Amino acid sequence: MSAAKPSILLPFKTFAYEGAAVGRLLAGYSNLEVGLLHCVQMGLGDFDTVFKAMFRHRGERRRIDEAKKLGRPVYVSLGLEADFQTAIAAMRLCLDIRNQYAHWVWWDDNTGQLAFANLEDLAKEKAPVKNFDQLGVHHVDAALLDDQEAYFVYADRCLAWVNYEGRFLSGKLQRRVYPQPKPVAPPMLKL
Repeated sequence: MSAAKPSILLPFKTFAYEGAAVGRLLAGYSNLEVGLLHCVQMGLGDFDTVFKAMFRHRGERRRIDEAKKLGRPVYVSLGLEADFQTAIAAMRLCLDIRNQYAHWVWWDDNTGQLAFANLEDLAKEKAPVKNFDQLGVHHVDAALLDDQEAYFVYADRCLAWVNYEGRFLSGKLQRRVYPQPKPVAPPMLKL
């Protein structure tokens, strides 16, 4: 038998619940993008145009911007401008949450919470950097991640609401089939 091997994933073993939640947020974000695609293409009635405008080039912010540009006129004409804007704003916050987790480094700093930081912020300092002592350390815990995951669900429901309500108002559906979500307070990004 060999000795246990060190792992770059050790912080996520120590904080298994938090690691799983971060994983769900990272992986689940792309499903929100698909929900945004469906919301816009159902309103516009042109899957190909919306799909290619959103996904031809990389860049999550650009995808949201393209979707907003294409979908806004349709949802304004249906009286759903505020609801569409709410869904877009929720998408942007979900992207901010996703990006901080996708592009940062993680470790156990012995505080009892999962620590993470952005190395790029420290690298932008004009003064010489000799070590990580100046690194801006942040933390997450199960409660914060649960709030963020609930907000991702809310964003998904906002997109679905605009999609289905738009179809109802435009006569594509004979009755309302999706309930309007109750507002959810935006979660903090980090502790």
